[in-house]
Amino acid sequence: MTSTTIQISKKIKNKLFELINELEKNCGRRVTYDEAIEYLIEEKVNKVNKEEFLESIRKYQGILKEGEGISLLEELRSIEFEREENLTR
Repeated sequence: MTSTTIQISKKIKNKLFELINELEKNCGRRVTYDEAIEYLIEEKVNKVNKEEFLESIRKYQGILKEGEGISLLEELRSIEFEREENLTR
């Protein structure tokens, strides 16, 4: 793997260090700056505006059977948890 040097402020370096500490606690292993930055990029890409999301699903209201939405939500949360686990390995 090739690497490069980037310049960041002390403030950002400290924030990255805090994130690394948090990720290490959650993962139970060492986390690199590269992994922390990748985590931040993935988080940014996958962020969903709550209002936009709610507006887009309103047009489908009443299509799901009772309780089906909860099971779908649990499934999506499980998939997201798995994705985060894979990202932090």
